[in-house]
Amino acid sequence: MGIKVPPTLTCTALIFDGARRILLIRENYGERRYGPPAGAVEPAETPQEAVVREVFEETCVDVRVERLVALYHSRGRRQRWLTFAFRCEIERGTPTIPTTGEIAEIGWFDPSDLPEPLTHSARAIADGVVGEFGIVRDVFVDA
Repeated sequence: MGIKVPPTLTCTALIFDGARRILLIRENYGERRYGPPAGAVEPAETPQEAVVREVFEETCVDVRVERLVALYHSRGRRQRWLTFAFRCEIERGTPTIPTTGEIAEIGWFDPSDLPEPLTHSARAIADGVVGEFGIVRDVFVDA
């Protein structure tokens, strides 16, 4: 029996530097997990607009969306998410912890040696490293 609620739309940004490291934030709440900048798509916002907004809110940098890497349909016991994972490029700024208190740390990490614990959106890192695009995955999330 499937979940009968509409999925929550979310987005995540895969941002790599010249050394092929991924930009991650660490949440300053809950499990204090590491993951790429990510968040919910707000009403009347496109996923592309949402990812640009989320990156700015979480890292204080302006990005340009390069391409859609993957679309993930994640299912939990009572909830579903449709996550758009975009490859993004920094256009302006240096990643900085915002003053909102939501983010504890920002850093560049080697994709083969990621810190723990990771957010659910961190699963997109492996697809971003490969460099493919147009990936569609159906995932079960224990949440």
